[in-house]
Amino acid sequence: MKNTLCHKRGFALVSVLLIIAALSLMLGMLIKIGGQRAFTAKKLVNQVKALAYAEAGIDYAYSILSIDFEQRNNTSLSAETSYQDGSFDITLTPVSNKYVIVNSVGKCGDALRTVEILIDDENAGGPQFPDYSNMEGFNYAVLSGGTYDFGGSGPTTGSKLHSNSDINIRGSAGSSLDISSSIKISTGNVTIDGSVTAPAMKIHPNSTITGGTIQQPVPPVQIPDIDLTPYFNWAKANGEVYNGFSTSVSYTPAGGILWVDGDVTIDSHAVINGSIIATGNIYISGDVDINPTTTTFAMASRDGNIINTSSGTLNGLIYAKTGDYSQTANGTLNGQLIVNGTIKKGGNSDIINYVKSIPTPPWDTTPIPAWPVVSAWQK
Repeated sequence: MKNTLCHKRGFALVSVLLIIAALSLMLGMLIKIGGQRAFTAKKLVNQVKALAYAEAGIDYAYSILSIDFEQRNNTSLSAETSYQDGSFDITLTPVSNKYVIVNSVGKCGDALRTVEILIDDENAGGPQFPDYSNMEGFNYAVLSGGTYDFGGSGPTTGSKLHSNSDINIRGSAGSSLDISSSIKISTGNVTIDGSVTAPAMKIHPNSTITGGTIQQPVPPVQIPDIDLTPYFNWAKANGEVYNGFSTSVSYTPAGGILWVDGDVTIDSHAVINGSIIATGNIYISGDVDINPTTTTFAMASRDGNIINTSSGTLNGLIYAKTGDYSQTANGTLNGQLIVNGTIKKGGNSDIINYVKSIPTPPWDTTPIPAWPVVSAWQK
């Protein structure tokens, strides 16, 4: 009886010890797994930080080179710099008087990440800016790649108006310029102080056209393809590049150019003393005035449309590189209107008082700045 009881007690003790050993083993494995996860997470965080620090080194080098490209030969810039809880180490390798390779190694803990860029001083030997003065498109007060729909009242004055598509002139709007279309011109009961030329016409019998009608083939006019990159570089150098922009108050951009990645909204009684260039849509409403200072642009949209419902005065070139333009308020345009898409005009507005506005570079001060740009990027 005693032997049996002792045997049972011994077995129970062994079972308890085995259970404790198993629990200890499981606990140890969980601790190890947790430690490995924490270690892995820390390594990933350090990798992300190291990349961010490497890019910070690139930004630091570019900020210096964009002001003075001669700093590409400054060996003191090639040094490790502490940054937050890590560092970046910059190496500058000049290739010529036009190019420099910038290598930045970001470090955080034991993580290392490298970013390398090629910077091109596109103005080495002097600033480069296209000559637009001989482009035919700038001989027109209004030039449209698409349909031009002209309604409401308010005069159009200048030299010439052309559309590569249809032109529809309705309402009581007067026109004091020669009008041409590569497709067709249709009119209501309007007065045109100038000639009308197109392959096809539908002229209202009560229209007055002082310069006569000429029905003949009209070749399309090339819409000027304006390079907006120099304006972006100028705006960036002056700290005037934004992701979206909206204001109801007056604004004067440093350097005279406001560059916006995205859409722009200007309303109320805002006065913009400078030029607006956006990659998206531009919305102008209220009583907005725009007065360019360093270049001829009033507004330019690279990829979007321009919607103008303002009763203010816009001075300079209005340009839609790919999109449309609409105007339905009582405002005035003094300059030129060049649009690759369609133009729609309504309301009691002056569509244009023609002032030739050939694009000009913004760097009309001395000394002329250099404009290094990043032409290659590698991580």
